[in-house]
Amino acid sequence: MELKCTDNLFSLNPEDVVTKRNLFDLIQFSKVQDSEYWSGDSNIINNTPQQGINWIGDLPDTKGVLIKTRPGSYKEDGWSDKNQSFYHYSFKARNNVISFKEKANQVLISQPQHLYPIFLFTESGDTWVYEGAFSVSTIEDTYVVLSRYLPNLIAEPTDEYNKQQYYEGSKSYVTHLMAERNGAIVKKVKQSREWICDICNSIFNDKYKVKHIEAHHKVPISTYSSQHKININDFSLLCPNCHKAVHIYMRKDGMEYDEIRRLLQRENT
Repeated sequence: MELKCTDNLFSLNPEDVVTKRNLFDLIQFSKVQDSEYWSGDSNIINNTPQQGINWIGDLPDTKGVLIKTRPGSYKEDGWSDKNQSFYHYSFKARNNVISFKEKANQVLISQPQHLYPIFLFTESGDTWVYEGAFSVSTIEDTYVVLSRYLPNLIAEPTDEYNKQQYYEGSKSYVTHLMAERNGAIVKKVKQSREWICDICNSIFNDKYKVKHIEAHHKVPISTYSSQHKININDFSLLCPNCHKAVHIYMRKDGMEYDEIRRLLQRENT
């Protein structure tokens, strides 16, 4: 497939093949007015020296992220399940130091709030193979876990869609996400309970044959004015869909976890 403008990325289907030259030209010349790839300021594809990751538009108006991966580039990178539903992708580092202020890392950390798609490409000779659209499901110290979007969640961006993504409080929300990925407490939560979604009671492994559950911090860190203690009762275990829904309601309506839980359970009875 030939990409002629940025919006073509939203029309790709898994296993579509794009030449390296075509994708390189799209990224570089999306920034150049009057070029054949120019489609407006909002469709500029940005990058840092870490060429493996690019993003369409700047936060908070990011439309999507492009990730191009090569086998063996980073130790943590790669599929984590046989069905290729989850992909580990490393944070970018300078001199082996990871900074979450780097734009390349910010667009990964901020994805669960903005809900823009992450377009994943893997290398195959002189081409990139499109693997599909993903979202960030887990944030670890050195990498994120990407999970496949449901097919009906990806559509070509519209003005109304972009308006719905505007929000305030990015700093506190990112702090909340970083707290959720605290490895020690999350591990303890998962060890102490059955892996059943607290909202829909589904067992991920029964349906997808992959053992997976996500820990959600019930009370956002932003509600505290100083350092405080947390324990396993401050977390709930959720399937990816319910976890995503909870964050949407938190962002859209500012609802508390227990209220969201009751609402979603009523909607599904």
